[in-house]
Amino acid sequence: MLQFFLSNMMIMLVIYTILFFLLGFAIVLKVNKNSQLKLAKSMWLLAGYGFAHGINELVIIVMRVKEAQLTPSMLFAMRSTELMFKAFSFMFIFWLGIRLITDYNEKYSFLKIVGAVISLTWIGMAVYTLGFSENQLYLAVADNLSRYMFAFPGFLLAAIGLWAQIRDVEVYKIPSLVNNLRGLAITFFVGAFIVGMVANEPVLWPAQILNRQTFLEALGVPVIFFRSWFLVFITYFVLRTVDVFEVERECRLEEALRKQVLMNERERFARELHDGIIQSIYGVGLKLEQASILAEKRQDESKKQIVLAKSDLNQVIHDIRDYIQELQPEDFSCVSLREGISQLIREFRESVLLKIGLIFEGQQCGELNIMQINNVLQVLRELLTNAAKHSLADEVQVKVLFKEQDIVIRIDDNGIGFNPESLKTETRGGEKQGLKNIFYRVGMLQGTVVFNTAPGQGTHYEITLPYKKLSYAGGVFVDNPEYFQRVLEQN
Repeated sequence: MLQFFLSNMMIMLVIYTILFFLLGFAIVLKVNKNSQLKLAKSMWLLAGYGFAHGINELVIIVMRVKEAQLTPSMLFAMRSTELMFKAFSFMFIFWLGIRLITDYNEKYSFLKIVGAVISLTWIGMAVYTLGFSENQLYLAVADNLSRYMFAFPGFLLAAIGLWAQIRDVEVYKIPSLVNNLRGLAITFFVGAFIVGMVANEPVLWPAQILNRQTFLEALGVPVIFFRSWFLVFITYFVLRTVDVFEVERECRLEEALRKQVLMNERERFARELHDGIIQSIYGVGLKLEQASILAEKRQDESKKQIVLAKSDLNQVIHDIRDYIQELQPEDFSCVSLREGISQLIREFRESVLLKIGLIFEGQQCGELNIMQINNVLQVLRELLTNAAKHSLADEVQVKVLFKEQDIVIRIDDNGIGFNPESLKTETRGGEKQGLKNIFYRVGMLQGTVVFNTAPGQGTHYEITLPYKKLSYAGGVFVDNPEYFQRVLEQN
């Protein structure tokens, strides 16, 4: 086996080099720079490690291929270049560990001062010694020190820092992300040994005891083999861990959308309170005021006004209860879309004198998050309420088509319909504002609403919702009554 590794060392070096560049590019392409997570602020240092060490390994490959053609001065220059890139790659890891820990807890900020002193000390020493001599011993000493001053403490600090970041990831309640971050931290602990402690040249202690030659003699396998696997695991766990930035982005987007929906609902509620409840209470006040004026002279009319005021007040109380009920919709977050729609239809069948037909076709082909399900159900609730309350329909047909890329929901009622031109003017609450809320909700889910209506001809809606959010769209009026008939015939 030892002979196999020795005879294929060049192939292993090439693979090793490619892995470093793959690590760097994976981080650059996938890390979200706008992330609020502390981890995101430091990942560029890990990418720097990948690129710098990849260049270091490229220089080593060139030296091995062209060694016979290089003069001693050229060879020393290339080895110095290789050492510099290697040392800087270890510095990236060193500062990665410092940043991860200091970002997690500011009381360790003194590590930045310690890191700056160590970095400047090594750079000054390397420039001084390599600038005045071409002694190979200086290169070996600098190589040993770069590992002991940067790589070993850097990987240990990074491992501790990554483990501390687990708390930030746990809030998303995705076990796989937490496990991947733990795996990355453990891999860095291992790296502290096989990268930071196993030196190339046996010059300083403990390199005289633990170096790549003694490692090979003890295990029969070159250390580069283990370092390659170490790099594979780092790349794998990094690729899986950076998924947290996509999860974070999605959560932030959903939170922003929830806030926007809440704001719109509050505005609508305030408008309806002003246009409905407050005006009704004001009317009750006028009746009571008139009753007090008539109390002494015309008692019968005064009593009549009081009875009317009492009736109006009872209606106001009833309306307020309706609004409160509307503000506390049933939570459908624990059910699937199919179950939620079925439950919603059952409720409407029991509470309103409305015949509602429900048809499901196909199987759901994509996942829907809680926000998507709740918004779809609220849209359907609003449309059914409009059919019962405003359209005065006695029959509604609901058809849900699960397609490969999206979901299509069709709602047809036989009510009185309305003039679509009225949507272009400002309204005082009621059905038209409800439709605008529907268009907003569907557009927020990156879907489309197609509808057709006219006075006396019922109302027909077709809502298309993609499983994945792709682009923005809103409500569209189709000036073609035959559109829905054509669609129904096709299905």
